[in-house]
Amino acid sequence: MNQGEREDSGWIEATGKTVDEATRVALERLGLDSPDQAVVEVLVEPQRGLLGLGGREAKVRAQVRVDKAKVVLKLVQDILGILGLSAARASATRDGDGYIRVSLEGSNLGALIGRRGETLDALQYLLNLAASRQPGPAERVILDAGGYRERRRVTLERLAGRIADEVRRSGREMALEPMTPQERKVIHVFLEGVAGVRSESRGEEPFRRIFVCPGETAGASEPEEG
Repeated sequence: MNQGEREDSGWIEATGKTVDEATRVALERLGLDSPDQAVVEVLVEPQRGLLGLGGREAKVRAQVRVDKAKVVLKLVQDILGILGLSAARASATRDGDGYIRVSLEGSNLGALIGRRGETLDALQYLLNLAASRQPGPAERVILDAGGYRERRRVTLERLAGRIADEVRRSGREMALEPMTPQERKVIHVFLEGVAGVRSESRGEEPFRRIFVCPGETAGASEPEEG
């Protein structure tokens, strides 16, 4: 690719005596004013030659930074339109933990949630896949519809509390039904604050489940994705 020529992917390459100079050239060709507006990758570090001979310039490639939240929101709106739910309201915000949170509000959202959130989780997976294909730092997407995830969290915590009480009373471990990694994480986190029990995940997906056992908590047997 010739210097400054735009690839199909939107990347351009530029060279300069230093990385900063190469970056400035790339930004000018992209029509940008600030490095914050672009994703810049260093391809070649500059190197001084011996007695002024054989040196090499710095080379970078750059691309206009994409707002992943806007990309994800547009995809959600397209999906709503295809499903005949264009009247539903969709919004996307970033929280302090670095997540893009997409919230859907409106009527007839049950089809988007599915049985125990299975459809919602599948859509969330697609949104994360779309976000991961955009340039820039990785950002996770959390999709919610009508406040379902908060209601489900409360339900799971109540279940975990009842199971913990029964395990402490009987002294025997108890198994919960198979859950998604996100739901298992809710249970594990809740039980970390409950004395006298500990939780373990056992089995293979999609039948992996939590066992609540007597004993002081040592955290989950392995980290759950959240």
